[in-house]
Amino acid sequence: MKFNRYLLPVFFLLLSSALYSQNAKLSGRVIEENKEALISANVVIDASKGWGAVTDFDGNYEIKNLPAGSYEVVVRYVGKEDQKIKITLAAGENKVLNITLRDKQQIMDEVVISGTKYETKLGEQTVSMDVLKGTSLANQNITSLDEGMTKVPGVTIADGQVNIRGGAGWSYGAGSRVQVLVDDLPLLTADASDAKWSIVPMENVEQVEVIKGAASALYGSGALDGVINVRTAYPTEQTYFKVTGYGGVIEGPSYTPDMKWWGKVPPYGQGVNVAYRQKVGQNDIVIGAAYDSNTGYLDSSGGSSIRANIKYRYRFKKIVGLNMGINVSGYYSWGNTFFFWNGLDSNAYKPFPKTITVYKDYRFTVDPFIDYYDKKGNQFKFVGRFFNATNTNSTGQGSVPNRYYGELQYHRRWEFKKFDFNIVSGLVNVYDDVNPPKGASGSLFGKNNSYNFSAYVQTDFKFWKKFTVSFGARWEYFRQVHYVQDSTGPGNYYQRLDTVQNSIKQLPYPLFRLGLNYQAAEATYIRASFGQGFRYPTIAERFVSTNVGPITIASNPLLNPEKGYSAELGLKQGFKLGKGWAGYMDISGFWNQYDNMMEFSFGQYGDRAYWPNFGHDFGLGFSSQNIGKTRILGTELVFAGQGKIGPVDITLLTGYTYIDPRSLNWNDSLPLVNYQGYQLGNGYNPGSNSAIKGAYNNPTGVTYLTYAQTSTSSTNILKYRNRHTLKVDVTLEWKGLEFNTNLQYSSYVENVDYAFVSPLLSSLYPAFAGLRQSREEKQLIPIGKGRGDIVLNMHLAYNFKQGVRVAFIVKNVLNTEYTPRPAYLETPRNYTLQVSYTWHGKAKKPKAEGTIN
Repeated sequence: MKFNRYLLPVFFLLLSSALYSQNAKLSGRVIEENKEALISANVVIDASKGWGAVTDFDGNYEIKNLPAGSYEVVVRYVGKEDQKIKITLAAGENKVLNITLRDKQQIMDEVVISGTKYETKLGEQTVSMDVLKGTSLANQNITSLDEGMTKVPGVTIADGQVNIRGGAGWSYGAGSRVQVLVDDLPLLTADASDAKWSIVPMENVEQVEVIKGAASALYGSGALDGVINVRTAYPTEQTYFKVTGYGGVIEGPSYTPDMKWWGKVPPYGQGVNVAYRQKVGQNDIVIGAAYDSNTGYLDSSGGSSIRANIKYRYRFKKIVGLNMGINVSGYYSWGNTFFFWNGLDSNAYKPFPKTITVYKDYRFTVDPFIDYYDKKGNQFKFVGRFFNATNTNSTGQGSVPNRYYGELQYHRRWEFKKFDFNIVSGLVNVYDDVNPPKGASGSLFGKNNSYNFSAYVQTDFKFWKKFTVSFGARWEYFRQVHYVQDSTGPGNYYQRLDTVQNSIKQLPYPLFRLGLNYQAAEATYIRASFGQGFRYPTIAERFVSTNVGPITIASNPLLNPEKGYSAELGLKQGFKLGKGWAGYMDISGFWNQYDNMMEFSFGQYGDRAYWPNFGHDFGLGFSSQNIGKTRILGTELVFAGQGKIGPVDITLLTGYTYIDPRSLNWNDSLPLVNYQGYQLGNGYNPGSNSAIKGAYNNPTGVTYLTYAQTSTSSTNILKYRNRHTLKVDVTLEWKGLEFNTNLQYSSYVENVDYAFVSPLLSSLYPAFAGLRQSREEKQLIPIGKGRGDIVLNMHLAYNFKQGVRVAFIVKNVLNTEYTPRPAYLETPRNYTLQVSYTWHGKAKKPKAEGTIN
């Protein structure tokens, strides 16, 4: 009996082991139609029993311990048609099932990542988002991303400064309310927080995703108005090589021919760029390089640049799901430029005296990363960046900013019968170190550093495959320190204690966002969102110290952070024309509100000792100041689509945006602070000084300075905003022939700084008189109701079967004379001939066993 008592458990143990050893295994690879592996595709038999898997970086999956029997395998991937496959497994069988997933036909199923930090469908986003394809930018010979962003509805660019839905005007390039990313890493500099568009590897851009509205919960300070995320390409199963060369000339202005300062030889430019992508075993390699040079249409301007980048990833074979790598890019440019014209007509393309700058700029990034997916769907990711953006020049306005960025991220997705659940969370650490250039006579910002630590989390619930609820939160710590030159000798500094004491230490409470998306019908999505945003003052805004001609750009060490929120209600409706063309219409209404908005305002902030050099003792200029509460209401209508109508391929992106940007403290006293950190307060009376009162719009003689006095408008409209913008981009392709037209309309700018057209400065300097005349007569920047600006670009190309493409490109077809900011005319009509050659290697064939297409 004792023997039987011990024998029975042993017998059952051996029996269960035998049965367990007879369980089957299902494995294989999931790819898309171009033979590229699909990463993180879900292969599910029964999620409640743990019978499921997530594909790794090579598209491989494996499901073990399956009892013998018949099953239905469901394969899902964002933007692809689901596959449902019935299989039968015998005891102990190791079955291989390779699956090819097809693209969904609707453009709303396009895969994006910026709204959630993981792959989701465009139609399911809880915020407004537009997508630009890299091929579209390359075909129009767009060599710097800022030019490409002008194609996006609701987005404007003023001298390199990006603006989404009127959230910002023009601020001398300092401070951005839009977070600009390349592969999820910030492209904003450590000093001015401005985007260095020129370092983006345009030849390897896959797509650009634009979020409209506050995104600070996920992306932190700088994402107050939205996010631009550039996603660069990885190699596919086919080796890719492309080389592009181009050259062109600039035509003189049509309406004001005496602006033309050159002789018989017009300004010209040329360049070349190369892209190479290949998989070599477990190695992914992407290489890009570019050279560009131009003589400049502005007198005493012109420059050249060289850029190179390499993107490397190693996919571990023995440690499934692990990959790591590094991306490195470098950029160098040199040339001449100026900031401010010398007047109208023959002076419009000429510099204000003593403002020509000879520059040498360096950009360098090093981005290590580690990414790990386990078999349960957990993803752990570390990304880092070192970003140097050195500026040196002949006017002592250089800077050496270094940014050290690190982010640790976790993502997990769970699938259940009635709902799906995603969570993404992370920790971010940023250290900025800004110094003057070695041996320079001066610098823009001096010596500074700042430290920023943040934690964020976002959860997304999807109920019944139709209703998505998104909730996110973020908390931040921030500190900024300014150093003052020590009298003991050059290069010695000490901390400025009052700046440390007035530094913003942390957010007093977390920021939140909430988003909803309901799929009301097969191609109908209704969304609503609310998000809080914030932005810390940049080092440039608090500590800039320079001048542009007689105008001082002064520091404000007591500048406070701005915060606000963005609310939106939107509808995205998909539609089809025939069997081959699909598109969508997106309509939205939005409300953006800001507290303590930062804006460069005119006043007596600067060192008055500087002005005697120009024969006056005013100390007048611009400084970043808190102007109080502002509000922007608006609506946007976007149409987009792609596909065939008959024999013609048609790609469309068009949109109209209306905004109503208002100051809510129009006639209130501004709490002004000068360069020494002294608050001027209500005692600051511009009307009491007869010498400078002509620099303000103060007909009633108010004894304190208001936002209204610094404005040309008689109503409380915010400065440097276009109430109406229209973008139309259409590409037609037929039998290798390609035609594109791109139209951009911006309504007149109703409000600019009154100082630019004031009687005082207009009487002293011709350049300012030219600004006044341009607004009153020619309406280049109209002072009242007047015309806006229409910019039309076109190209005609032919794609030969051998991979050769030839394009003739005309930009500014109408030769519009327009100014994106005061005292700076944009490029007149110009012509470019572009020739490219593209080569694709042969794709590797996947294993044929068990393949399902």
